[in-house]
Amino acid sequence: MVCLQLLIMINMAFFNYLIIAIIKKVFILFINSNETENPKEGSQLKSTLSDKKYILLITSLSYFLCAFSVSVISIALRHIGDDFEISAVAQTWIATIFFLSIAIFSLPFGKIAGKFGLKRTFYLGLMTLAVASFGSFISPSVEFLIAFRALQGLGVAILNVSTLAILVESMPLSERGKGIGIITAAAYVGLVASEVIGGFLTHNFGWRSIFLVVIPFLMLTAVITYLKVPNEWKFMEGSKFDYIGAAIFAAAISLFIYGLTVLNTLTGGILVIISIVLFALFGIWELKVKDPMYPVKILKNKGFTFASIAAILCSFATFAVLFIVTYHLQIVKGMPTDQTGVITMLLPISMAVSTVIAGHLSDKFNPRIIASSGLGIIFIALVILSVLDKTTPLFVIITAIILQGVGYGMFVSPNTNIVVSALSSKLAPIATATVSTTRVIGEALSLGMLTLVFAIFMGSLHLIPENSAELILSSQVFTILAGIICVLAIVFSLIGVNSKNKVNS
Repeated sequence: MVCLQLLIMINMAFFNYLIIAIIKKVFILFINSNETENPKEGSQLKSTLSDKKYILLITSLSYFLCAFSVSVISIALRHIGDDFEISAVAQTWIATIFFLSIAIFSLPFGKIAGKFGLKRTFYLGLMTLAVASFGSFISPSVEFLIAFRALQGLGVAILNVSTLAILVESMPLSERGKGIGIITAAAYVGLVASEVIGGFLTHNFGWRSIFLVVIPFLMLTAVITYLKVPNEWKFMEGSKFDYIGAAIFAAAISLFIYGLTVLNTLTGGILVIISIVLFALFGIWELKVKDPMYPVKILKNKGFTFASIAAILCSFATFAVLFIVTYHLQIVKGMPTDQTGVITMLLPISMAVSTVIAGHLSDKFNPRIIASSGLGIIFIALVILSVLDKTTPLFVIITAIILQGVGYGMFVSPNTNIVVSALSSKLAPIATATVSTTRVIGEALSLGMLTLVFAIFMGSLHLIPENSAELILSSQVFTILAGIICVLAIVFSLIGVNSKNKVNS
């Protein structure tokens, strides 16, 4: 108990330090920066990171609020279920529909953002998330809540694409990695804050308050953007939107993600096969259409493609590991939920710290080497977790969590920098949409693999202490498979180590 209390104190100290460090960073940027002239539309800005203080502020706020909205629902799901008296399946859909909406709309809004303007699309994302959050707050039934959660997912999809694209187009190439590192750290702070703030709000004011709290900050972000970011970025004003391509992609990604959630059934397998066929049809269509929603010819750029594949594989290998650790701590170790939350908070905290450092290093050294090193650290964490059993000491599990967080943080900023820098400015929204989509696909694959492993080794058994032996075996098999996938990610990350091609059209 003393050790756990000490861990709680250290954890909260890290969290407080992280918040202070980010506030200090933004404050320094405000103090030391000088205003710059407004750029021409679509131009690459040549100022320093500190000159772009308001860009860094609004993009950090956006990423923080998106991450908060994604994660905070997990705190309130049980209370929502009790309030509406709904089944576990319906509770799951409250979270899943959000995830599915992000997957469907990220790629289309890459094209829309380039056509109508990054700032205008950014406003749309802020307003959509605000309206959807208020709708979730007043939802009279679970059906309304699911619908507004889908709308929230749309808002986050729009913001994910436009936020990163604005940062990429605003920052000089020499400091782009640092900027990506800062806003990515803000997202991880949002994940941690969702646990702390979400738990406090739900306990004291009810689950509806978790949706209301983000609205003032969304409005604040919109006001700062209107007053302090006068420029706009447009790249594809004359192009037409590919509605057929968007429809094919939406159907493919929907069937793919839903199929993975029921992969242990015949229906799941059939849906995944149909989705693969639709993805192939989508690629064929995009090659033929004059103004494609997603110009698949950019995949000829090896640096872009290999980095994107590495991103999918990294999310594939890591996303569901937190579920494994949570199950092990609560079911095998018998640890209460609040204590488990304190330990698992170390993951986003370590991500936030390492991603800022890695983003800065990616501006000075080969980002592929840094990203691959991060994957190597993740592999070490997976090796440790692959031997989890009842006798595994708590400090070993904590070490693995921190290593995975540090490794993922080292990977994500440099790899994102590679993806968005591999294409010309005209394709910046497409590149940022790719970043969001590859992450979602990898996460879906990770959950699908976890579902399949549990179906094979646990069958219909419940996640209770009496079935801990089967849970341990399932966890070991999953982490071994995740380790193999991580090795593949390292290979793809290193394949493009000397690739410098760019797409200029």
